[in-house]
Amino acid sequence: MKLRWPADAGTYLDCNGSTPVHPAVIDACLPFLHGHFANGSAAHPGGQRVRAAIDAARGAAAQALGAREDELVFTSGGSESNNHALLGVLAASGRRHLVVTAIEHKSVLATAAWLEKRGVAVTRIAPQGSGAVDAAEVERALRPDTGLVSVMLANNETGVLQPIPAIARATRARGIPLHVDAVAALGKVPIDVGALGCDLLSVAGHKLYAPKGSGLLWIRTGIAIEPLIHGCGQQRGTRGGTENAFACIGFGRALELLARNEISDDPREHERIGRLRDELYARLVELVPGAERNGAGAALPNTVNVWFPGRPGHVLQAELGARGIAVAAGSAATGATPSHVLTAMGASPERASESLRFSLGLATTRASIDRTIEALAQILGVVPEAAR
Repeated sequence: MKLRWPADAGTYLDCNGSTPVHPAVIDACLPFLHGHFANGSAAHPGGQRVRAAIDAARGAAAQALGAREDELVFTSGGSESNNHALLGVLAASGRRHLVVTAIEHKSVLATAAWLEKRGVAVTRIAPQGSGAVDAAEVERALRPDTGLVSVMLANNETGVLQPIPAIARATRARGIPLHVDAVAALGKVPIDVGALGCDLLSVAGHKLYAPKGSGLLWIRTGIAIEPLIHGCGQQRGTRGGTENAFACIGFGRALELLARNEISDDPREHERIGRLRDELYARLVELVPGAERNGAGAALPNTVNVWFPGRPGHVLQAELGARGIAVAAGSAATGATPSHVLTAMGASPERASESLRFSLGLATTRASIDRTIEALAQILGVVPEAAR
């Protein structure tokens, strides 16, 4: 089924922020807003129908991620999954040292800061100028009292991939759990928990054409973790509270489509998006003197973060938005504040504030790229190369 943007979406190049819900996902989860409304924990037939659908969604997720069904916990999204991983593992282990990178999502960094105020020592690993951390530096930060290491698979702002398998070899040799935030990477690069070698992994549905408020935390069998939400014993006691059947089933359906390579009508979708991303970047640097990519090396095929010298990113974002072009200045929640990711990479506050993230999706076309370049040319008062 071909995915189309909503009619009022304009040219949407903020797919790392969120995505529209896939039509097949809507079809799968909509009945659980009305006809199948029972509590999935109820013993009567209505409740058991909902329970069976949630279990089937968990099974689809397990297959997509290379996990076991009983290792997956449905959550409200990536932020909850990240909070649960950090707080739950450290609480269960009693260890008082945490290692994170300086480019993690704020849901990891803010949780680390909260723990630090309560006596947990936190080591924050700075990335290299490329935007990737050095696995050897992570290994050097490990201590006898390290209770957890948390490193994202791909950065949500730059798209730069992190050396997770190398980090996993180091943590496993020391018996230290490794948590991976794979929210930004889901649907853009293959994710298999066995191949990554990690012990916990977070993903979120709204980055994969599923409803907002849907997420998963994978916890490898044998990893001790305390609940974040206490309740009536749902999800084997790992997360209390009645499951959001609509969100769980929608996310499960999106992951099923992903595993079957059916989330798009083009099986080579990543290659197509990667070509469009490269074309967009080439035309941007042609149009804007001095424009450069932030980050280097292997990255998500849909993402490019670009510095526009002398042009405040939040102003460009607003001006593009007024012309129907959706892009991001930093991550969704940063506003005009310089990106913590770019400054951690060594960018000046000015450069970090003069950058935009373009993240493409399934419905991005060459016409989308043309409209973006035309709109930016209008804003800057220049003529695109193709029109000269």
